[in-house]
Amino acid sequence: MTLKERSAKMRLLASVFVTAMLAATQASAKPEAIEFSDLVDPLAVVFDDPYRDMGSHLLNELKLLVELDEKLSENDLTEDERALLKERRSAAKDMLEINGQDVDALLTQRWDVAKKRQNARMATNPVLDGAEVVLSGYLIPAPQAADGSYFGYLVPQVGMCSHLPPPPPNQLVRVKLLDDPKGQSLYVPVRVSGRLSVEASDDTIFILDGESRMLSGWTLYANTIDQQEVSGGNGVNGASAKTVTTGAERWHADNLQL
Repeated sequence: MTLKERSAKMRLLASVFVTAMLAATQASAKPEAIEFSDLVDPLAVVFDDPYRDMGSHLLNELKLLVELDEKLSENDLTEDERALLKERRSAAKDMLEINGQDVDALLTQRWDVAKKRQNARMATNPVLDGAEVVLSGYLIPAPQAADGSYFGYLVPQVGMCSHLPPPPPNQLVRVKLLDDPKGQSLYVPVRVSGRLSVEASDDTIFILDGESRMLSGWTLYANTIDQQEVSGGNGVNGASAKTVTTGAERWHADNLQL
């Protein structure tokens, strides 16, 4: 055997050894306990959002200013109507500027910030794609799929998707189950272990007394599901408070298109 052949054989053996070691390490590794906040792409949530800390009063003034601009763009206003609208717009602008707000910048940035907020809700953490994880939450059973598979949705807070808004898509986890979740309570927290995968899904299911759209960026292929003791409150241990959609956040989305 020539020196070149021996060298090639050694490289092949080394490659096989490294591959085997990596496979053994992955197979023997325990699933990593994660939180819902870990599911979000950390880079997507870092951006300048001038509306976040404005407060409801100033946001209402900004909303009014936007609405007045739309009204003033109409051609069928009388002179008196236009004068009243301009006066109210001037008052709203003065209120914002007195409180240190750059009105022109706020109006200019709103669509760009809207895109960044939407991306922050959708972007998944690439580090967790394919990882073996343990995630605690509340399991919402879903109807059996056409191929006979069983699914559910894991959320961080009890009542989400029914009495409360759903979490963002990058924090709503579709769970592929091993068996029928029919007996699973919506109000008992569970701990799910399995392989996490970036797989988007968009379904509408019936929950309690109405339909809910389940837009998810993740699929968790469950190996085990264990019920947890209720620790008080309406969330699970380790669930991020940021997963809860507050009234102020919904105002941003609904009224400023943010």
